[in-house]
Amino acid sequence: MTVAKAVVQLVATVLAGLIPALSAGPLDTTGWINVVILAAGIVMVYNAANIPGWSYAKLVASAVSAVAVVLVSSLSGGISLAEIIQMVVAFLGALGVGAIPNGGRPAAA
Repeated sequence: MTVAKAVVQLVATVLAGLIPALSAGPLDTTGWINVVILAAGIVMVYNAANIPGWSYAKLVASAVSAVAVVLVSSLSGGISLAEIIQMVVAFLGALGVGAIPNGGRPAAA
């Protein structure tokens, strides 16, 4: 399956919106910005090429969105419990994207 890594990023994005909202209360503006960043990560992971000889493009794309979540949370003036949960979910999502093997390249028509 060639979209498995994007699906993992999608699941991480949904969890980053749901888990903090259920455990720490409604998301604030920073929490929603983090969800949007992770949603952009879905697009980046989906569009990253499976480059022969270098299979880390999708992992790097996911890690960039995870780092952006950490950056936004740290610059917001204080890290809440919801943001900590989002950072952990973003990190685990990047690990999940890296753990799934790349799909094969489509055959030429």
